[in-house]
Amino acid sequence: MSESDDISARLTALETVVSQLITHLAVRSDDPAGWVETRKVLALTAINAQEAPGLARTARLQEAVSGFFDQAELVAGEYSYSPGRGTPRPFAR
Repeated sequence: MSESDDISARLTALETVVSQLITHLAVRSDDPAGWVETRKVLALTAINAQEAPGLARTARLQEAVSGFFDQAELVAGEYSYSPGRGTPRPFAR
């Protein structure tokens, strides 16, 4: 395995573990969709603060962060309470 393949495999593993952790924490909150959205905004804000505006790298990083949160947003949306649908999570526990 080349060094770049090793790094790629480690990044894939790290992304998988962090994604699972984010999803786990989100579904345990009272507002899963809001929890995920807040973490996404915080991550994007951190990128914008660290990178020079207008760089292609910034756009790639923002796209990567948004893509990273896609799965968590889908799961959190399923766990979020919609008025008129079922029992709110705080009462369902």
